[in-house]
Formats: sequence, structure tokens, C-alpha cells
Amino acid sequence: MSEQSLHHMVESRQQLPIVAEERAYKRFLSVWSRRVRFADGREIDWDVAGHNTHVPTFATVFPFNTKTKTVRVIIEYAQGPNVMTYSLTAGGFDPNKHKDILETAQHELSEEARLHNGVWIRLIPDDHDGIPELKWCRNKFVPFLVLDADDDLTPRERDAEENIQVVDLSLDDLQQHILRGLVMLPAVQTTLMATDWLKRNGHL
Repeated sequence: MSEQSLHHMVESRQQLPIVAEERAYKRFLSVWSRRVRFADGREIDWDVAGHNTHVPTFATVFPFNTKTKTVRVIIEYAQGPNVMTYSLTAGGFDPNKHKDILETAQHELSEEARLHNGVWIRLIPDDHDGIPELKWCRNKFVPFLVLDADDDLTPRERDAEENIQVVDLSLDDLQQHILRGLVMLPAVQTTLMATDWLKRNGHL
């Protein structure tokens, strides 16, 4: 296969044929047993984890203040590594609560970062169904940038299990935390895309 064809496979986001799939486990997360057929005819079994919800699964938000040149970061408990970690506002799309993924992002910004309003920019095209969270996970997310959001004096209620604090960091400080391996991967991806947008549009 040519290099051009390989690039096309990635950029088209075309899925491979699924020969068989069944859910093997379900709680907060689900695990599916999936058999996929490769272009060379091989059929391989995989374990795929994620949420049994609509795609895109969740939104991330990069709240940037153009006057202070700071970003609102959250420090939250991450149950997998069992540590407190730096991240950005993020939350799952629920069709019973949200009309679309933008409203998901707006609700989560109020809930987690205690901010609302502002100018909203979706960082991937409208026809893009989301960035994969991990290689072995079916979850996908849509990253957003919000400029100059206001403090929310009556924020939405956080979930009972959440352990979250908020801090405003300079971009240099956030980059140092990323380089030290202290920031969750969807937040790293969102930071990369948001700072690129800010540079291209004259804010940095």
C-alpha cells in the first residue's frame, strides 16, 4: 500500500469491517468483545472499552482569558491511576439532558470550572464525530475553546462522586505540567488545539 493510501485511510476516518461484536461487561463502563477484519483478510479479536452512549461521548473545554492570558484548569481525582491530576473541564453527552455536544460543554463549564457565557469555538469541524480518547476505547470527544467566560455565581451542581478544585494557570505553567506528565491526555490534546487557534487568531 502506498504512503498516500495510508494517509488517506487515516484522514478519511473510515472504520474497518466489524465481523462480530458483543458486550461482555457493563457497569459505569462497558467492555465489548469485537472481531475486526483487516484489509489483508486477517480477523482479529479485541477488547474495546467505553461508555454505551452516543458518539461523540464527551466534550472538553479550554477556558481562556484574553486579558490575563490564563486558562481555568481543574485539579480532580482520577480513579484509574488513583491520584489527583490536572485536567480541563470535561463531561459526557446525555441526550436526556443536552440538546447537543455544545450544550454539554456549556453545562460542564458551569459545573466544574464555575464559569459561563463567553465566545465559543469548536476546535474540530462540524462533520468530525470526535477524537478517540484512547486506542482501545470507543469514546470520542469534541474539544472546545471558550474566550472570556464570566464567573458563574449560581453554577450547576457537581456530581456527588466528583472531587474538583479550580486554578487559573499561565500557558507556560500549564505546558510545564504537561511536560512533567501531570495532565490527562484529552486535556493535552485540547490544549494543543486551543493554543494553535489562539496563535493563528492573534491572541498570543
